[in-house]
Amino acid sequence: MLPVARVTLRLSEDLHRRLRSASERVGAPLNQLIIAAVSEALTRTEGAEESGNSLREQLQQVRLALSDVTVELDPRQAPPHLRPSEDLPDTDTLTQSMPELIPPLSATVSAGRKDRL
Repeated sequence: MLPVARVTLRLSEDLHRRLRSASERVGAPLNQLIIAAVSEALTRTEGAEESGNSLREQLQQVRLALSDVTVELDPRQAPPHLRPSEDLPDTDTLTQSMPELIPPLSATVSAGRKDRL
C-alpha cells in the first residue's frame, strides 16, 4: 500500500453540500470523490504544461474561438422579460456611482483572515 498523507480542507457549506450530494449520486465515498476530482484537475494541468500551453494561453485560444460566434444583440430583439428596464449606464458612470470603501474591501477581508494566511 502506498503511503498516505492527510490534508484538512476548509470548504464552504455550499461546496461541502454539493460534494456530498455528488458522492451520494455516484455511490462513492466523499474522500474518493475529492481525490478523483483533484487527480483529474492535476492531469489536465500537467497535460497543458507538457503541451507548452499555459492555462492563460488556453483561455486566450478559447476566447478567440468564441469571438467568432458571438454577436451583438439589440435589446429590442430580446424577449420582454430579458430586456433591461432602463438604459444601462456606461462603465465610467457606473464606476463613479459606486461607493468608495475605506479601507478597501480587499484589505478588510485580508485582515479578517490573517490567522489563516
